[in-house]
Amino acid sequence: MPSDPLAQVEAIIRSLKEQVETQLGSWLESTTPSKFKQMEMDVHALLRGVADQLSGLVLVALSQDPTFQAETAAAAHVGSAGTLRGAGHRTVKVRLLGGSVVSVKVAYLAQRRHKRQRRTRRRRRRTCRGLYPLLAALGIWFGVTPALAGEVCRQVADSDSVRTGREALDRRGIDLGHKQTLRIVNRFGSRAVQQRQDWLLDAIDREPSCGVLRGKRVVVETDGGRLRERVKRGRRSKRTGHHRYDAPWREPKLLTIYVIDDKGDVEQSFRPILDGTLDDCNAIFAMLAGYLRALGAHEAKELIFIADGAKWIWDRTGQLAEMVGLPMARVTETVDWYHAVETLHEVADLRSRWPKKSRAQWLKRAKKALFAGAIDDVMRLFDDIAVGRKARGINKHRDYFRRNRNRMQYAAFKAAQRPLGSGAVESGVRRVINMRMKANGTFWLCENAEGMLLLRGYLKAGRFDDLVDWSIASSASWWNRRLNTAPIAEHVRLPS
Repeated sequence: MPSDPLAQVEAIIRSLKEQVETQLGSWLESTTPSKFKQMEMDVHALLRGVADQLSGLVLVALSQDPTFQAETAAAAHVGSAGTLRGAGHRTVKVRLLGGSVVSVKVAYLAQRRHKRQRRTRRRRRRTCRGLYPLLAALGIWFGVTPALAGEVCRQVADSDSVRTGREALDRRGIDLGHKQTLRIVNRFGSRAVQQRQDWLLDAIDREPSCGVLRGKRVVVETDGGRLRERVKRGRRSKRTGHHRYDAPWREPKLLTIYVIDDKGDVEQSFRPILDGTLDDCNAIFAMLAGYLRALGAHEAKELIFIADGAKWIWDRTGQLAEMVGLPMARVTETVDWYHAVETLHEVADLRSRWPKKSRAQWLKRAKKALFAGAIDDVMRLFDDIAVGRKARGINKHRDYFRRNRNRMQYAAFKAAQRPLGSGAVESGVRRVINMRMKANGTFWLCENAEGMLLLRGYLKAGRFDDLVDWSIASSASWWNRRLNTAPIAEHVRLPS
């Protein structure tokens, strides 16, 4: 450690005092709203610079500590199982939370290469991925501190575009440029997705343990959204040199898990889980199983699964209960009430020449029968209007109600204080996908869309800081073994 860190701190304070004394006179003349606003912004910028000086001082001091350097290098070497080798020291520039840049000289470990591997520059750049053990131990990746990385990812995920996120960061003195901002968000998101996936697979493979969902009434919902994927097509254009692209629609699938009390109200003590993937139906149910097993849902009082009438969902609920280790006697399946009513309206719309009064009366009787769970009465109402050329279109909707008969006992569900609608996941689709990823002219690479789904889902669920802390700690698990828990704070700690 440097011999005089306290002296450096005192120098920073003296410099701050001198700057305040120099500008205090002009600050005291801020007698209009615009001048007072500018004064306040100048003060914050000044103190932000001081904060970066103090943070940079600590970082430089840690980098000059030979003991800390040796400990982190040894831990990284052991954690890599000997695949890394010492490659001397390098000077690295690190950007701090306030936007300032500090240079530190730290040890570098390079990837070991096979003796027969060709040592061309191109091959070396592609295969040799090294590590700065000291920076990794402190959570410094992609050339930025963990606080700055988290703030950049939060702002970009919360904004409607990278440009809007950059503008918000720039007002706080942080301007990384478009490419660096995008690089940080994409790399952080891709890494977090892989870490999350490994954790869920581990939760499925190991025996379920006691968790926060023990004895709780757990509600699970899932649904799909839409976004445009960016796919390369053919060769580069000879005229422009650019790749041609197709933009097919993809259906990202979202899940949400929350807890209700005996009265059917949402328990505020448990923050909901909101996550998603661009993968297929089996992938989203595997994610559901991993989350539920990790939280101890096998000991839940009741599991309520709510969704629309899509066959891909209801064909897998039994398998989900089996994977979680929960008997079907404690599982309640519910078709979303509003989707069922919407289907009734589609049937009524097929009678285009119906008087409005007759249509309203028919819908009233159909909704009453549907709410009571009298599906046979609903079928008889279908028979009354299934005549003529419209009969075939009306009969197509019969199977929807017949196969979901047991999932449409809404009066009984309401009496048991169970929710009838999947509004939670519908809201999640709107906030996570539609408001951020479905804008006109927005096209996504698959890996970047996966990262944004994770970041924005956790952000809207109030779990973003937990995800950032866990992902950064897990990236250097050889140093942060005791912090290797889970991306959700309610999860019980895993053994070191």
